[in-house]
Amino acid sequence: MSIKSNSIIIRDENTTGANTASRVGGVLVEIADTLTSYKSLIDSNTDKTGISTQQANEIASNSLKNSYPSSDASKLSGISAGAQVNTINSTTTGELTGSDVITNIVSLTQAEYDAGTPISTTLYIIK
Repeated sequence: MSIKSNSIIIRDENTTGANTASRVGGVLVEIADTLTSYKSLIDSNTDKTGISTQQANEIASNSLKNSYPSSDASKLSGISAGAQVNTINSTTTGELTGSDVITNIVSLTQAEYDAGTPISTTLYIIK
């Protein structure tokens, strides 16, 4: 019989003297043994979720490495958080001598342009 069925029998017993110390104690010992067995199984469980110390160390060491060249890392370090990416593919290869690479494009009024100092790598669109 199971612990539960034995406990139900003891609970529902109405015969005087039927629930002896041996009968009740036997169920209590059975409960204690089962709990001890379950604790041992839980303690030795190898299917636990989570990660080992070695896995945690491997994750930490991998997160400290860049998977791209250091020259790209220095480029990326200059980008502020939340910045939008606007790609300008500009090159002077095959262009006239003295050509500048364009790294920025802005749109402004003639008055705004006249009030500022132009930068050789910026393309200004007067609106």
